[in-house]
Amino acid sequence: MIEEVRKLANEWLKTGKVDAILGLKEEDGHIAPHLFTKADELDSLVTSPKYPLLNTFRPLKRNILYLIQKNHRNAKIGVVARGCDERALIELAKRDQLNLEKIELIGVACTKDEAAACSCPKPYPRNIVVGEKVEGIPSDPDIEALLKKSLPERLAFWRYQLSKCIKCYGCRNACPLCLCQDCKLEQELWVKTGQLPPEIPIFHFIRFYHLADRCIECGECERACPVGIPLLTIYKLLRRDVKELFDYEAGVDVKQEAPLLTTLDETPMRSEE
Repeated sequence: MIEEVRKLANEWLKTGKVDAILGLKEEDGHIAPHLFTKADELDSLVTSPKYPLLNTFRPLKRNILYLIQKNHRNAKIGVVARGCDERALIELAKRDQLNLEKIELIGVACTKDEAAACSCPKPYPRNIVVGEKVEGIPSDPDIEALLKKSLPERLAFWRYQLSKCIKCYGCRNACPLCLCQDCKLEQELWVKTGQLPPEIPIFHFIRFYHLADRCIECGECERACPVGIPLLTIYKLLRRDVKELFDYEAGVDVKQEAPLLTTLDETPMRSEE
């Protein structure tokens, strides 16, 4: 699979279809996002569902494609994207964080084992360029087990899990869709400072609500959590509720407006005069 990705990336760079390729690079045993601008660099291009391609850089609070497009407005960027990467791109574009018209996708389908490891219901992009489409995992055993518990048991479960939080902000920093310029989780108005664990449940509920209609189930929040809180479980449940209540699914349609208003920055209140 990786040879197919490298071959196509090489062709796109040499023919000028794109000016650069955003993908994962392996160097000295470490893997991280990299912007490939020369064909002779592509030997280090790799694909892996274990490493995030898109995230929000802090303190700039912008993703790498936003920064590139801001400074190089006419640049065409190729992106090696799995299903969750594509869904993140759609949500970022919906929030004016990048211009999809200047992006070409090398869509990579996850393998059956990769899909199972993430319990991913849709382990492929819309247009698969490399790999073969495999069926996603229709149900998550962790969620099914949790839903069989009584409400008091579920409440006790989440109280215990959230009590482990050390307020490291790892979940927020790893999330490709946590992009508020003024994070509510850092404001004294909403969250008490100098308190561990953070006040339950308000600290986590703020983020749960903010991500309810934008989470694309990439699982980066859970992978980043140093104390093992099953964050992806709650976000999968939230996605299920949003789908049922509003017939809305994040990362599917760039033109479909998100149903929840989480900030007045994008849609400020206006007085009737």
